[in-house]
Amino acid sequence: MRFGRLARAAAFAAIALTTLPACAEENRIVRSFPFGEKEMKVGVKSGDVIIASFVVKHWPDPDSMAKGEKDLDDKHSVDVVFTYANVDPQSDYKCHYFIEIPGGADGRPYALADDTKTLSKGKVDDTNKISLKMRTHQYKLAKTMKVTFVIWKKS
Repeated sequence: MRFGRLARAAAFAAIALTTLPACAEENRIVRSFPFGEKEMKVGVKSGDVIIASFVVKHWPDPDSMAKGEKDLDDKHSVDVVFTYANVDPQSDYKCHYFIEIPGGADGRPYALADDTKTLSKGKVDDTNKISLKMRTHQYKLAKTMKVTFVIWKKS
């Protein structure tokens, strides 16, 4: 059952990334970050847009972690909140965020998430939120978060 969900998520991500505008491919940026509760600087720039930082919110509390240690199928969701600036006063941009938490058995990731969000024109210190769900006990095991940013000007 788990493999089926991961396979569907991977297939969906592959389709989503292949249906992005052709010009977006040149603006594909891949970065790895420590996975944890601290705010992380990103510094990804494309055109008039910069993805400045992110923070993982709703990290499992000690009671949730204890529950996850007893029930290995227990799941917990967090939100990855990206802060961006779009200094272009006339054009919105789009950003496709693809998040992978590597480290699972047999090379499979602990979690995958992706979404396309608007980077609104003239906004500074605005945010986009991507939800990520994984087994609670794996939050202690996960060390890195790989993020692929695909940014393009909205037409």
